[in-house]
Amino acid sequence: MVITISFFYYLYLLVLLFFLVYSLFNIYHLIRFGFLSLVNVLMIILYIILSAAFIIFSFQLLLAIDWQQPLLQIDGLKNLFNQLSLP
Repeated sequence: MVITISFFYYLYLLVLLFFLVYSLFNIYHLIRFGFLSLVNVLMIILYIILSAAFIIFSFQLLLAIDWQQPLLQIDGLKNLFNQLSLP
């Protein structure tokens, strides 16, 4: 059995999901409880634009990676443990 580096990709997606949920929570609170002012609206728009830019930039960096590269091959470890076991 081979574990590929796609493990880190799924971990990244999990962190990204947490970030998106947390951002929606924060934006909701800014809209619901914040003052209705131009500064508040501009800060929300700026936050959304910068967040989207960083997410798009990170996805562009991740496109260059071959996610099928093996990270850990468990078959070799199983053979090693079989050789070390006492008869």
